[in-house]
Amino acid sequence: MSSLQYDGLPVSQASKSLRVVEERGDRRFHWQSALLLESVRRQTFADWTVPFIDPDELSQVGFFYLRTEDHVQCVFCQGIVGYWDPGDQPHAEHRKHFPNCPIVTGVATGNVPRASKDTNAARLYNLLSEYHAFRIASTRPQLTTSNFQTDSMKVTDSGCLAFPHLNTSSSRLQTFRRWPQSVGVTPEQLVKAGFFSTGLADWVQCFHCGGGLFGWRQGDDPVSDHARFYPFCSFIRMLHDEETINKVSKENPVPVVKTRPLSLSDQETELLLFHPIAKRLIGMGLSHTSVKESLRQRLEQRGVLCRTVTDALELVFDYEEDQRRKTVVSSTVHDDHQLPAQVVKQGNVETVSPPAAPMEVESTYFSSSVCSPEKLNPHINSDHTRLLQEVKELQKKVREAERRLQCRQCGTERVAVVFQPCSHLHLCSSCARPHDTCVTCGTIVRGTLKPIIG
Repeated sequence: MSSLQYDGLPVSQASKSLRVVEERGDRRFHWQSALLLESVRRQTFADWTVPFIDPDELSQVGFFYLRTEDHVQCVFCQGIVGYWDPGDQPHAEHRKHFPNCPIVTGVATGNVPRASKDTNAARLYNLLSEYHAFRIASTRPQLTTSNFQTDSMKVTDSGCLAFPHLNTSSSRLQTFRRWPQSVGVTPEQLVKAGFFSTGLADWVQCFHCGGGLFGWRQGDDPVSDHARFYPFCSFIRMLHDEETINKVSKENPVPVVKTRPLSLSDQETELLLFHPIAKRLIGMGLSHTSVKESLRQRLEQRGVLCRTVTDALELVFDYEEDQRRKTVVSSTVHDDHQLPAQVVKQGNVETVSPPAAPMEVESTYFSSSVCSPEKLNPHINSDHTRLLQEVKELQKKVREAERRLQCRQCGTERVAVVFQPCSHLHLCSSCARPHDTCVTCGTIVRGTLKPIIG
């Protein structure tokens, strides 16, 4: 990296020259996790000013442009590199300064490279890139209180604010304290258009619809861009009438992408098993079906997969727990035997059809000569079923508690190390020893604590 002159300026500063300004692609985002895609990271370098550092190489090794001098940041380790010199290699500098970064060490991540080879992995990455582009162009941002809706002027707004705590101009203006000065669009312009700063480079979002934009340039009109990319937003429709919004859309149309169903097909779902994270989970002994279905649900909900294997583990565990819960709810339990929920009315009396079981079981439960106390008193039968259900619920909670106390990496030892300052307690002492960043959130570990679990 560059050395400093006597006046404290980088040596390479004087040798910088402007690159040719690139055409901007789709600047929309719904989640910052869109940076897992190399194609999205590459979009952030449309105004890259360092001619001797290839932005293709930077985005390939996980970097995106922070729009501050020549500083770039890695999506996976959050490491920042800047003040580039001629001859610097992005991958070498990344490894030099952040040797434990997952993308440098080759650990399975949610990175989506721009694949070119005709392999199953390449087809998967192309699917993920095309699906993300379709979701950005054809759906509304997903709020915590609603599902995705098709992006249409005819769809009525739900009235729910995406970020209600930022519904005033003053509150939004306070988020621009670290706004890059070189962007060319002022915070006041963006606030007027309903945007607030996410704190990440020049990425902003609307407080009302949740739609995000990045890649701002001198001369951009935030109000017009808001109407162009998110015409359904009720806030922007208060500033512009429908005729003006339609005119803006026709004069400067948004990028067109290939339309497709929101749901993945069976063939596309099978492709998910070729992802490095899926292979890692299956190698840990998890079910193919659970891995496949949990990743499918994640992709259909967010448009992107997980960032780390740990995040994917949480998804699989939640999916399996949800399946177990549905199984318990859908069946009627009686004396540890599952009975079909078929009620037959005979006059004014309702009876439950018995299960298809061996004759000795039928003689035990339904013989006229042997009758249990529960059959003589229906209240006892009801109480017995309820108690069995409570026992099963308690057993399930115990299993959940035991699972949460198991190391998420080895799955055998109990958790024993609390990372500081993030306070995550997810690993045993053996698995936590080689890590200098938290495996859950990526925060640099400043110290550890040994919790007392009694």
